[in-house]
Amino acid sequence: MKKIALIWCSNIPGDEPLRESIKQAFYSEGEQWEFLSPNEEEFLARALHYDGYVISGSPKSVIEDAESSLVKNVLTLIRRVYEQSSAPMIGLCFGSQAIAVALGGKVESNPDGKFKLGVDSLMWNDAGDTSRWPETTLPVVSVKCHGECVSLLPSDSVNLASSKTIQNEIFLTHGRFLGVQGHPEVNNELLQQGFMPYHRSMFDDEQWLDIERESKQALHIEPLVSLARRLLVEGSL
Repeated sequence: MKKIALIWCSNIPGDEPLRESIKQAFYSEGEQWEFLSPNEEEFLARALHYDGYVISGSPKSVIEDAESSLVKNVLTLIRRVYEQSSAPMIGLCFGSQAIAVALGGKVESNPDGKFKLGVDSLMWNDAGDTSRWPETTLPVVSVKCHGECVSLLPSDSVNLASSKTIQNEIFLTHGRFLGVQGHPEVNNELLQQGFMPYHRSMFDDEQWLDIERESKQALHIEPLVSLARRLLVEGSL
């Protein structure tokens, strides 16, 4: 039985449904999932012995909070998994940025300087090999919630998808580290009832009308979820 660690990096009150939605999205039959917090004692010692990893989003920033214990522990874990393990890893939003920074890439503010909250359509890039990644032939529409993004990919990376917001929406590094800037685990209800109230104060009324309209847009995350789930099952892509 494969053991999968969900590295839970959020501390927002009432976000338990989001944690469960990650497991529901990426779980495959026969896997044993466990939740680990980077703030726990002995986190690094405990976290190294898993067959796969998913790193959640977080209100933390890999730039502004680089000296926090949470960010340091997550970056150290990623480097140790790369150096000492052959396990696959998925990074969602903050997790994607953490993978990039830990493995030699760079994270900066969104190109337009604005916080993105809502929904984006993703465009698969020509670099994607459809025989290797057949999921990249199908459209993806996903929830987005970020003020920073991966601006420079680590070496041995393939940029799989972009959006009108950022260049590096989905990337694969060393064949087994999958970075996903969006939130394919989030549905319209979680966006409207969880993410939007938490970030309401960041937007004026006119901006909020656009976000409300986007929040009702139909999502299409199955190809991305399938790609991520396949990585955990097969170990590499």
